[in-house]
Amino acid sequence: MKHLRLILPSLLLAGLTASGCWLTSGQFTVSSDLDTPLHIAGPGNLLNQQIDLNTEQDYRDHKEDLKDLVDCALLGTFTNNSVTPITIEVWMTPGLTGHLTEAELNLDATKVKLWGPLTLAGNESKKIGWDESAALFNSAGKQALFNEAKGDGSFTLYAKGSGTAYDFTLTYGVAVVVIDAGK
Repeated sequence: MKHLRLILPSLLLAGLTASGCWLTSGQFTVSSDLDTPLHIAGPGNLLNQQIDLNTEQDYRDHKEDLKDLVDCALLGTFTNNSVTPITIEVWMTPGLTGHLTEAELNLDATKVKLWGPLTLAGNESKKIGWDESAALFNSAGKQALFNEAKGDGSFTLYAKGSGTAYDFTLTYGVAVVVIDAGK
C-alpha cells in the first residue's frame, strides 16, 4: 500500500510530462535603460527614446503568453533647468517614430499620453521612485503600452514640458514594465 501512494503520483507526473501539458503562470519584468542624460530643451527640440522589447530575452520567451500589464514605472531624476515651474508628461507612439518637435508629435494621431503630469518648481530636481512613477501612469496609457507589448513590441517615448518654453533633463532614466504571463 505504501508503494501505491508513491507510484500513482509518479505515474500522473510522468503522464503530464509526456503530454507536454503544464499549466504555468507568473510575472516577469522588462526594463529598458534610457539614454542619459536626456535633455529636452523646449518644444522645438524634442527628443525621443525608441524602445524595442524584442531585445529582451524574457519578453521573447513569453511574448505569446502575455495576459496583462501588472505595473509600470518610469524611474530617474528629473531636473527643471529653468526658473519657471513646469509640468512634464511622457507620450508614446506605436512603432519607431522620430518626431523632432512637439508640433510634429501633436500632429501624430497615434500618440497616447502614458505618464504625468509631474510638476517641478523652478530649478527643482526630483528623483522619481517606483510608487510615485506608477501613480503617474494613466489607464489609457497602460492599455496602449500593453497593446504594444502584445503587438510588435516596438514603440517610441517622448517627454515634453508645459508652455512655450521649457528645459529639463532626465538622468539615469529606466522604463520598467511588469507583465503577467501564463499558458
